[in-house]
Amino acid sequence: MNTFTTVVVMPVSHKNVLPSSTHEFKLVITQMENSLSKSQLKFLKEHNIPLEKVLNAKGLKKREYRSKMKELKKSIAFNVTPCQKKGHTLRNRSGHCVQCNTAYIAYQKRNDSKGIVYIAESIGGGIIKVGYSKSFETRSESLNRTEYAGYSDWVIKFAIESKNAGRIEHKINSSLKKYAQSVRYNHDNHLQESTEIFKCAYHIAKKELIRTCETDKLKYKIVNKFS
Repeated sequence: MNTFTTVVVMPVSHKNVLPSSTHEFKLVITQMENSLSKSQLKFLKEHNIPLEKVLNAKGLKKREYRSKMKELKKSIAFNVTPCQKKGHTLRNRSGHCVQCNTAYIAYQKRNDSKGIVYIAESIGGGIIKVGYSKSFETRSESLNRTEYAGYSDWVIKFAIESKNAGRIEHKINSSLKKYAQSVRYNHDNHLQESTEIFKCAYHIAKKELIRTCETDKLKYKIVNKFS
C-alpha cells in the first residue's frame, strides 16, 4: 500500500523588502527632491509643506494642474508658468504664487483644515457670527469673556464638524456677504474691528450652512443644535 505525504510549501518571507507602494512613494519623493531647486526645497521646508503635498505640473495647463491638485489633495504645484513679478514657479491650487505672497499658504491650510463651523448669536446685538474653531465647547465663553463685537450674551446656536471646516466657513462668510457688518469695539483697552458679523436671522445662516455642505457634497456631522 502506497502512502502519500502532503507537503505544504510556505512562502518565503522577505522582511527586508519594502512593499511596492512604500518603495514607489520613496521613489516619487526622491524624484521630487531632484526636480526642485535648493531654494524651492528650502522654502517648502520653512513653511512646513511636505513633499507629498507637492505636485509636479510639468506639461500641464493651469486648469489641468488645478484639477489634479484638488483630486490628489495637493497644496503646491511646481514646474508651472513663472510668476510675472519674480519668476517664481511655486503656485497654490488657485494658481497664485506662494513665494510672492506667503499668506496664500496659511489661507489654504485653513481652507483644508478639519474642525468645527459654528453659528453664534447675540440677542442684544441682533447679530450672528459664523466662525471656525477646533472646539465649540469653550467658544461661547471666549466670545462673552472678550465681549466680542461689544456684546457678552453670545450663544452657540448651531455647530457642525467636518474635515472641510475651513473651506465651509469661508464659503458661508462669502455667501452671507450682503448681511455683513463691520463692528468696532474695545478689547483690553484696544480698539478692535470684527469682520465676521452678520445682521441676519439665525435660521438664514443655518439654512445657508446646510445648503453649502449639501451642494458642494461636503460631509459633516451636527455636534451642537440649540433647542
